Amino acid sequence: MQKTNLLFSSKEIKGILRLTDCELMHMRTTGQLEYQKRGNAFFYALPNDYSLLAHPLGKQLLNWHTNKHPKTISNMPSEHSKYFLELLIAEILLPVEREFGALTITYGFTSSELTRYIKKHASDGTAPTLDQHASCEHNLKGNQVCERGGSACDFIVQSTSMANVARFITEHLPFDRIYYYGDSRPMHVSINNEPMRHLQVMSESTAGRRIPGRKAFGDAAIKLSKGL
Repeated sequence: MQKTNLLFSSKEIKGILRLTDCELMHMRTTGQLEYQKRGNAFFYALPNDYSLLAHPLGKQLLNWHTNKHPKTISNMPSEHSKYFLELLIAEILLPVEREFGALTITYGFTSSELTRYIKKHASDGTAPTLDQHASCEHNLKGNQVCERGGSACDFIVQSTSMANVARFITEHLPFDRIYYYGDSRPMHVSINNEPMRHLQVMSESTAGRRIPGRKAFGDAAIKLSKGL
């Protein structure tokens, strides 16, 4: 992705680069890592040749399906999709995790191959042409699976209500779309180059089907989130 001002704590950078304390100190003192010192703490920039997909959140985005679907299915993104997945981590998932603690991705990136498998074997509740899980991937006909582009995931935070998470995102982060399913259910969030800032509250019919409820855009989404 394009170089950002995103900095990682010592714990975070060790997890991404798989370093010991001694290895991290060596890379810092030999100038192999850009860093800032704040008080007694060090904060590091990711090396240019490393992807944010190496972060534990990136691994969740790519490997979420292995507990539900065959591990042999390829789920590697194209370079275009990779850009938006890294943006999703940097602009949405990392800030949420830093604010509320660990999050679990329940539905992440879906490659063209994985999208075909899910459509054939487990398509209930999915909308690959709209949901942005396929990011910028193309189908076998050469058409983009989801013409909206960007990238998306569903996730849940155990330490707080998802209403609090929705409020934090709408007030502080450049989200594209949020689909809010309830206080204790995973929430769908996406990102794009030109975010719509669309908050959609999903309700449940008497038959148990998910149906669209209240919605808002821009600053009105902040007001709507405060009423969740």
